[in-house]
Amino acid sequence: MKNLSLKLLTLSCMLALAACNKQEAPAEVQADVADAQVEVQTDVNEAAADAMNTAADGSKEVADAVAEASSDSMDANAKAAYDLAITKAGGELKVAKEKCDAFPSGQQSACNDTADAAYATAKAAAETERAAAQASVDAMKK
Repeated sequence: MKNLSLKLLTLSCMLALAACNKQEAPAEVQADVADAQVEVQTDVNEAAADAMNTAADGSKEVADAVAEASSDSMDANAKAAYDLAITKAGGELKVAKEKCDAFPSGQQSACNDTADAAYATAKAAAETERAAAQASVDAMKK
């Protein structure tokens, strides 16, 4: 932009000085006009390239910010889902163990073992889901 302003100032000065002088020959005017057109086109091309680079940089910054926010959100959601699954499994374990108390003493042990196994399975599934979600978040950050 500075370059364009400087060239326009120079061109204006040249035109002002030319107004004080005699009329130029048509061939000279045509050559001057052609030179000016080339300069203007060069300046326009440079400005367009600068604008495209600025837009590309801005788009990249926006994309980076969105990706970071998205990965942070995914991470928070994964943690919340894990906490929910563990809480639910713990509640189900507690209810199952209370139900086991209704069985005769000889059957309570087997019932409690089944409840513990169900809890362990639910906990392992929650940990697997959390690990998969964390892997997705880590992949997004790369």
